[in-house]
Amino acid sequence: MKKTRQILCLLLALAMVFALCACAKTEEKPAADDKSSSTGTDSGKTETADNTKTEEDKSSSSGTSADITAQGNNDKDKEGVTTESGITVIQDTVILNMEEYENRPHEIQPGTNIKFVMFNDVPAQLPWNDSSEAFLYNLIYEGLLYAYLGKPDDIRGCIAETWEHSDDYLDWTFNIREGVKFIDGTVCDANAIAKCWDYFKELTPTNLSNVNIESYEAESDLVFKVHLSSPCAYFENAMCGNGLCAISPTACEKYGTDNNQAAVGTAPYYIESYTSGVELILKANPDYYLYEKMPCLETITYVNIKDTNTMVMALLNGDVDGAVLSDLESYYSLRDNNYAGDLIVKMSNVGPFMMNAKKYEPFQKFEVRKAFARYVNYNEVNDLVWDGMAIVNDSMWAKGTSGYWPSDDYYPDAAEGDELLASIGMSPSDISFSCTTMEGDNVMEAIQDQLNKHGISMEIEVIESAANFTYLMNGDWTVTYGSVGYTNSSPYTPWTFILPPNGIIKQCWQDVYDPELYDQMMDEFNLMKSSKTWDEMLDHCHALTGYVQDDHGCLLGMQRPGFLALSKEYKGGVFYALTSYPILYYFYV
Repeated sequence: MKKTRQILCLLLALAMVFALCACAKTEEKPAADDKSSSTGTDSGKTETADNTKTEEDKSSSSGTSADITAQGNNDKDKEGVTTESGITVIQDTVILNMEEYENRPHEIQPGTNIKFVMFNDVPAQLPWNDSSEAFLYNLIYEGLLYAYLGKPDDIRGCIAETWEHSDDYLDWTFNIREGVKFIDGTVCDANAIAKCWDYFKELTPTNLSNVNIESYEAESDLVFKVHLSSPCAYFENAMCGNGLCAISPTACEKYGTDNNQAAVGTAPYYIESYTSGVELILKANPDYYLYEKMPCLETITYVNIKDTNTMVMALLNGDVDGAVLSDLESYYSLRDNNYAGDLIVKMSNVGPFMMNAKKYEPFQKFEVRKAFARYVNYNEVNDLVWDGMAIVNDSMWAKGTSGYWPSDDYYPDAAEGDELLASIGMSPSDISFSCTTMEGDNVMEAIQDQLNKHGISMEIEVIESAANFTYLMNGDWTVTYGSVGYTNSSPYTPWTFILPPNGIIKQCWQDVYDPELYDQMMDEFNLMKSSKTWDEMLDHCHALTGYVQDDHGCLLGMQRPGFLALSKEYKGGVFYALTSYPILYYFYV
């Protein structure tokens, strides 16, 4: 069985570092479905429900089913879609059992300890050091706001209890929740937030500039003011993430901003101990304040296992309780050896296939690009690489995600491909190029087989991932397949990388073969940056997607399957759909 790997893992990591930027619009295309503004009053005031600790019912339920499949973000209904096996998918979030989620205890269960595998070590636990550790950040840090179940259109108060904005969306006021403290006892008030942001401004200034933050101040102990240089439609989403989370200024002053001892937040868990290359132990915050995110498991032990075979054996032997599986082989090994826990199949991020029209001149011809959409049969690629488990999309982005915009002009038809080339005096044998890829890139190999079968010569040079990344940044590639940082909550991010003339990894080349179209796309891109609301921003995002797809500037995206293993002992399983990160403050026994 061939291994499944993410082709552009380094690119995705980079995308996470810069994860806040852009989108686009056209008048002919309607606004996104099911979007609601969290600042939806005429005065621009937002008030959130009080979901601090209460004495609500704390009953629990039991029971999960094995061998479950969640088909990713395949429904635009923001309330989610529930599969036959009982999994509920709500945009960016997979809930294994809705009844268990709704009936979780909302209190720490003494003596409980889940052991979860982490493939990579976590030597840099401060958010300005290493974005690859983002799986950890949602457990130990939090922002002024949070996205309920990961939904970008359902923003709620976290450290800030209420917030409001001016009519021009430039001035924002956050009313800090009284009584919130960092795990070291430091009061998390507006003064602490301002000091924390000073560190971000010094160490990762793009976290502020990418959302147009011009200034900020603590007006009083419980009032934090932010002024933007221009509106930012995704500003509230940015306030939910790790980009500007709250870190104890006392700890930063005491230990320094490059010392993990300063990794002190207000979130449901805190770091108790860390042994490099061995384990990371988190403990539940006994003074946590937000009912919705109240931790249940007393201890989380992340066990560092880098070898997939070792991980499989640890799961089979019960030495660890759960893991995100990195490949199809691991999934089959567990299934075929009667793994006692649950095996979950869900969809990961989407990765479109892009063609570099600057590097390889024939790609400048519309008929050549369209012919590629006829020669490559993604369903066959899916069967060959993923045993049919992936999702072949009808858009660059996954169906059901916020930036999704469908197209019906992508389908396999080799005879039509031949006709397209013949119409411009070409044949498949006239197209010959080479590309670089990383070892184990089975998707690119499958595409190579299909193109070669139809007479197109595509050669592959296998190089190290770091070298391949350099090729991408320098524009030396001819074709590439993989993620460019797209998520449901940041559909604007890819365009910032791939569209502008100075894009860090430029993949849209309309400026080379159709400058007029490129100007239209840049107009949309610039309108995105000045959008005031999420819906307005999505209009522009949809338009950009439509431009690229109508122009056949890429082949469509595929969502590769992701796999999870989890002991039946644990209930309340909730995961981020695209990254597979478990949201462990929802888990309980």
